[in-house]
Amino acid sequence: MDGLTRSAPRLHYVLEGPGDGRAARRTFVLAHALGCDLTMWDALAAHLAAHARVLRYDQRGHGRSPAPGGPYTVAELADDAARLIDELELGAVTWIGLSMGGMVGQELALRHPHKVQALVLANTTSGYPAEARAGWAQRIAGVRAGGLEAIVDGALQRWFHAGFHAEQPRAVAHWRERVLGCDRAAYIACCEAIRDVDTTARLPGIGVPTLVIGGELDQGTPPEMAYTIARAISGARLVVLREASHLSVLEQPAAFMQALDDWLASLRG
Repeated sequence: MDGLTRSAPRLHYVLEGPGDGRAARRTFVLAHALGCDLTMWDALAAHLAAHARVLRYDQRGHGRSPAPGGPYTVAELADDAARLIDELELGAVTWIGLSMGGMVGQELALRHPHKVQALVLANTTSGYPAEARAGWAQRIAGVRAGGLEAIVDGALQRWFHAGFHAEQPRAVAHWRERVLGCDRAAYIACCEAIRDVDTTARLPGIGVPTLVIGGELDQGTPPEMAYTIARAISGARLVVLREASHLSVLEQPAAFMQALDDWLASLRG
């Protein structure tokens, strides 16, 4: 199923599930990073849809989702997700969010706990130190002055390590075009929301099984940020993927899937 939500702000989504008539054991919602779109999850969605319902969606101003006027907050983006879950009558979901998607997942679990059955937070943070917040302010100023062209190459350097750039230039070019395809005002509004994320003190209020995934080489949300989240959520499992930068699900898809599958198996056990 490929559609747009009826309620505003409208969100583009794709809903998939087992093709052989089997009942889905679980419903996953996959939430992408800033500057990406739902295609970031293509490989993982195909893997999960063999036995589960899988919903992917484009956040405000990304992919095929319209861009309402800003400013935005992460709480508002979490309310978007809650509305999407309700409109599609998904029930409690297993949320998998990377970077901005992980920030939204934290807020969703805190604001709408009955909608979240389990939580995967990848390459994300619960808050930025002052130096990093200043970096976000510089990025916002850069986009305002020079458009997305002004920041896209710096983003790609953080997203993928040098070996990936050398070995998969077509993939890097693809994601460059995805960034440039974002709505500029919505990108800025999302940057402002990300800059102001602050859930660390509230994380102990998350009471669902949680997997935290970090990337060994991640410059945007270093492993220390993953440690902070995992320590604060009771029972959380932490996995740091080797040779993985910020978009770990694209750089290390097999390792990402294995970490997820192992964790899901532990929940069933």
